[in-house]
Parts: sequence; C-alpha cells; structure tokens
Amino acid sequence: MRINPLSTLQGKFTLYVSALIVVIMTGLSWGVISRERRLMEDAIVREGVALAESLAISCTNTMIYEEVGLVDESGLLDNYISDLMKRKGLPIRYAMVLDPQGSVIAHSSAKEEGRSFRDSITGRALSSPLTLLQYPSPDLLDISAPLAISSKRWGTLRIGISLEDMRNELSALAWKYTFYTAGFIMMAIIVTGFLLGLLTGPLKLLSEEMDTMKVREGLPSPSLVRRDEIGSLYRSFHRMMKRIKSDEEERERTQRALYLTEKMVAIGKLTAGMAHEINNPLGGILNCIYHFKKGGQSAEQRNEYLDLMEDGVRRIQRRVTDLLEYARSPSLERSATDFRSLVERTLALLDYQIQQNRISVVQEIPEVLPPIEIDKDQMGQVLLNILLNAVQAMPDGGVLEISVQILAEQLIIEVSDTGAGIPEEIAPNVFDPFFTTKPDGKGTGLGLWLSQQIVERHGGTIRVAGREKQGATVRISIPLTSKGAL
Repeated sequence: MRINPLSTLQGKFTLYVSALIVVIMTGLSWGVISRERRLMEDAIVREGVALAESLAISCTNTMIYEEVGLVDESGLLDNYISDLMKRKGLPIRYAMVLDPQGSVIAHSSAKEEGRSFRDSITGRALSSPLTLLQYPSPDLLDISAPLAISSKRWGTLRIGISLEDMRNELSALAWKYTFYTAGFIMMAIIVTGFLLGLLTGPLKLLSEEMDTMKVREGLPSPSLVRRDEIGSLYRSFHRMMKRIKSDEEERERTQRALYLTEKMVAIGKLTAGMAHEINNPLGGILNCIYHFKKGGQSAEQRNEYLDLMEDGVRRIQRRVTDLLEYARSPSLERSATDFRSLVERTLALLDYQIQQNRISVVQEIPEVLPPIEIDKDQMGQVLLNILLNAVQAMPDGGVLEISVQILAEQLIIEVSDTGAGIPEEIAPNVFDPFFTTKPDGKGTGLGLWLSQQIVERHGGTIRVAGREKQGATVRISIPLTSKGAL
C-alpha cells in the first residue's frame, strides 16, 4: 500500500516547519527591507535638504547683492546650478531657480530657462515658507527651498533627486533575501527530515513488529535498545505482548477445562437419558422372565409375555438407534430443492395426526420460490420433527401456521402453534439432548437437538420462542446458497 508522504508524521512536521520558516523569513525580510528603505531614504533626504538649503543661501545672497547693485548676477546662478549638477553622491536629476511667479531664472537644462511652471508641485513649492519635500513620481524626490529673508521672497530653489538607484538596490536586496530564504528552507527541510527520520524510524520498526508478531509464537527479544521515550515504549510493548501471551495461554487452559466439563455433562445427560429409556423396558422384560421361571402360565399368557418382551426389546433397539443417529453427523448431499413441495410432502405425512387432533393448517408460502441448495432428506427430517412437535402440543385442536419468505438472501421458515407453549424456566434447555416435556413413551428429547445439528450444518440458525399457554414459534433461517459445513 502506497502511503502519501504528507500523511506521515515526518511529512506533516516537515511541512509545518517549512511553512513556519517561510512565514518567519518573509516577515524578517520585509522588516529588513523596510528598515533599509527608510534608512536610505532618510540619508538621501538629509543630504538633499542640506544641499538645497546651503545652495539657497548662496542664491539668496546673490539676488540681494544684485538688487542693491553690489554685483552683477548674470551667470552666477547658472554657475551654482552647474556646480551642483557636477557633485557626486546624490543622483540629482534637475535643479532650477524660479521667481515668485514660477518662471525659470536658472535651470540645469538651458532650454528650460524662461519657462513658467503652473503645476501643483510648483504651486506648493512657491507658497511654502519652509523647505518642502514632494514626490512627483515614485522614482523622484523634489526638494524646494525658499529664497527669502523674513517676509521678503526673491524666488524658490527646486532640486530633483532620482530614487531609481535606491529602488534598484532595494529590489536586489529583496532577491537576495528571497534566495537566502529558499536556501534556508531547503536546508531546514533536509535537516528536519533527517532528525525526524531518527525519531520515526524506530516507531516504524515497532509498527512492523506489531503487524507481524503473533501471540502464539515465541516473543522475540527487543531489537531496539534505547534509553529515551521510544525505547520505553518499545519495552512496554514487549511487556504487554508477554502479558497477552500469558493471558492467551490461561484462556486456552480454561477453555479446555470448560470443554472437558461440558463433555462430561453431556455424557452424564446421555447416560441418564439412556438409562431411563432402557431401564423401563428392561424392567418389563425381567418381570416376564420371572413369570416364565415360575411356570404355570397358560399358552395365552405365555404369548402375552413374549409380546411384552418383544415390545421391550424393540423399544431398546429404537433408543439405541436414536442415540446412534444423534452421535453421527452424516455429510450433506445438497441439491436444488423446491421448498414449497418439501413442506407439502411433510404435511402429507402428518395428515392423519392433524385430522385426528382437529388442527387447522394455515400456510403463507409464495407460489414460486427460488430453488435452495439443501439436503432435502435431512431438512425433511427437521420439518417433520418440528411439525410433529407442534401437532403433539395441540391434542385438543388449534391452529398450525407455516410461513416461508426470502429476506436478505436467507430462506426464513416459521412454524407457530397455539398449544401449551414453553414455560420460561425450561426455554434455555429445549435443544438439550434427551430433554422433553412429553409423557413417557411419547418422545426421546432428541428431535430438536438433531434438528439444530442439521440446520447448523446447512449454515443456518434455529430459534424457539414462546410462553406458557401462549403457543410456540420455531424460526429457521437458511442461506439460499451453500455456506454451511459439509
């Protein structure tokens, strides 16, 4: 049988550990990358703000000196911006100086000079009294610094710093952490699988021994010597198997003793029954012999004694024949049998007794029944015994009901009578050999016992139910196909 690896303890634990590592490493990676992004962005912002504010001072001084006529500004602002663009470190994309209306006074790109900006970014930069940080796009940081002293404002300095290098570095860092996480997961899976193999291997060995070990065979010595919990479990299993083996041996001894006891009880019952059945005729025969020895009998009396002796011998012969029939278990000769016809033939054999006892017969048997594989002679004997018991239980008349039906591949036969019934205290003994409630000479007590043996050899069951003065019902269940022991 192929086992899904994920259904094993080793597979489940490895899967859970791997999932836990993925979650932890993903969280750690996200935290580290977020921290690195903040640090890198903060460094860019600090350096950019410092650069913008320092350049704004120079630009403001130049514009003041020009206003009072101390210097000629022409070209100074462009030189400042040109020097700024040549700086190494920050990836500056653009730099510009705007007048209070948003027109370009100086720009890192000569073709932008004289252009007027009316966008929202420029609007906020022109109106802000402090250094302002804005993000026109995810890859661009715009830093604007006012060119002003107190309430006097000459314009605004704007510097654009590219964030693309930072994002590329963060992306590389993310891939690096992803690679590290995948490698760590693979290593964790290998190590976890190896460690769990050390733990589950002995358990698998114990499971295999449990599957193959048989109590009746000698118990092998523990093949696993460990001082941990698994070793303790292994030793406990062997101790349990020893106790089971000891209990099994004790149970077998008890069963043998019970079997011998039951056998002696059965022999006792057989002996008592046979003694009772044989002693009575023997007593009559001895009495006849006694009178023969005395002599003086007439021819008619001698013939009467001879008839009595013959009758006694025949009664003994019948009892011995019944005992032999009880003792032997003839093999079944199965054949496909029409059970309805078998019931009708059996009723025909008892027609005289049924008529004599004024018994009404009610049959509930389907017109067509599937053939059933039985020994029709032995099963006919069963029907004869049961129907005869029912007839003899109704000496003053009654109703004999016979029903046959098919249920769950079983042929169910029920025979009910309205006779004297079965007292509750004797119900458990009705299948015992030589047990009978009939008067002497009316039965041997072997009929139901023999019937039970025949039905069970057919693989079926027979049950008797009833109460005193409420009649009795015999229920027989036989498989439609051959399942009984031959």
